[in-house]
Amino acid sequence: MPKLRWPPYSPDFNPIENVWGVLKDRFDDRRSQIRGTDAMIITVQEEWDSIMEEGILAFVNTILQRIEAVIAANRGHTRW
Repeated sequence: MPKLRWPPYSPDFNPIENVWGVLKDRFDDRRSQIRGTDAMIITVQEEWDSIMEEGILAFVNTILQRIEAVIAANRGHTRW
């Protein structure tokens, strides 16, 4: 089986980076309502739980496009 020559921790290959972005955006939308550390923890947990498995899988299912984009960009920056 061929192996990629890029490190596996590359953000372009890691769909969790996109999930973190979604979580951050959702958290930021509610930031003005959060008062205190406990409320912040609850908010993050609620938003994490609300990201449906299908939403996460949508990012995972783009791995081939991610690989092609990195190759096309000659290991440079991609939209991912």
